[in-house]
Amino acid sequence: MKGHTIFTQSVTRRKERTVLKGLTPLLLVLTLAGCASLMQNQSGGESAGKFQDAKTAYEQGKFKEAYNEYRALAESTTDPGLAEQSKFNAAYILVDHKNPDKNYVRASREFEEFLIRYPRSARADEAGSWVEILKQFERSRTNELLHQVDDLTKRVDDLTRDLRGIQAENEELNKERSTLLIERSRLTKKVDDLLNDKDDLLKDKATLIKEREGLTKKIDVLNRDRDALVLAKEKLEKSLQDLTMVDVKMEKQRKKITKEGK
Repeated sequence: MKGHTIFTQSVTRRKERTVLKGLTPLLLVLTLAGCASLMQNQSGGESAGKFQDAKTAYEQGKFKEAYNEYRALAESTTDPGLAEQSKFNAAYILVDHKNPDKNYVRASREFEEFLIRYPRSARADEAGSWVEILKQFERSRTNELLHQVDDLTKRVDDLTRDLRGIQAENEELNKERSTLLIERSRLTKKVDDLLNDKDDLLKDKATLIKEREGLTKKIDVLNRDRDALVLAKEKLEKSLQDLTMVDVKMEKQRKKITKEGK
């Protein structure tokens, strides 16, 4: 936007230079005449002193001060010639090329007031020329402004279309965002459920580990009991073998005794 403003100002300045260039011969004549009129001095009385003060301010580049003094003098002095000269000088300052605060609209109004007030002035033709020049300049400037307005209107239309497109994209993005947020909430809940399940499984695992440890201890006890029973069985079997041997010996002894008794 800043670049567009700079470009517009540049185009406007070129248009102003083009219009002024086309009117250069007449402007030169009017400027020289205007400068000459500003250099004229009047003698006599307080009004002459004020006129000299305005002239000095102009020569020192104090254009706003000079304009105000000339304008005030044109309304207050009783000297017709001094009033006419002051009125013209005030209007001229507003178009002076050295004045950084030129105001063509106000200058045109000042020159028109001069013509209404002093239609038979020796400077009436000069003032009329200035009015015509300023009107031509204003028309050219108005046309340029109209073109600028047209360009800006088109630019606004383009930006409006772009904005609508961006808004539509934003709406789509918002919908996608809402969908993603819902999906994220669902996945978050699922993760929470899985974490809860994991906690339950870890608890179950811990319980099973404890139960396994208990079973392991029981198995160890049973193994020791089994070993003890096996040892006891072996002892019983040996005792039985010993008893069997005793029985066999006793049977042999009995048979022997029986045989000898016969």
